[in-house]
Amino acid sequence: MTKPLDLGADSFDKEVLEETVPVVVDFWSQTCPHCQRLNPDFEKAADDDESATKFCKVAAQDAMPLFERYQVKAVPTLVIFRDGEELARQSGYRTAEQILEWLKEQLQL
Repeated sequence: MTKPLDLGADSFDKEVLEETVPVVVDFWSQTCPHCQRLNPDFEKAADDDESATKFCKVAAQDAMPLFERYQVKAVPTLVIFRDGEELARQSGYRTAEQILEWLKEQLQL
């Protein structure tokens, strides 16, 4: 089972921006009910994903500077990074199937 990596400000650049494969990051908050609802679907999407995409999570409580750096205004927000650049983002709850479909569309798989 592939679990998303929990990242803080100190590990974000190495694990996301310097990564050679696409990375989808869940910017979330531990106090957000929509984020809590998304967590199992995000984990399922990470487990079911057949591409080489890496899945990561960044909690507001642990890394608010990253929320400011990437202008994340709502949680949950999913952001796809490729080659260190933001490729796409979406906010709000999504099922695992919707996450994987969005990923496939954005990465043109």
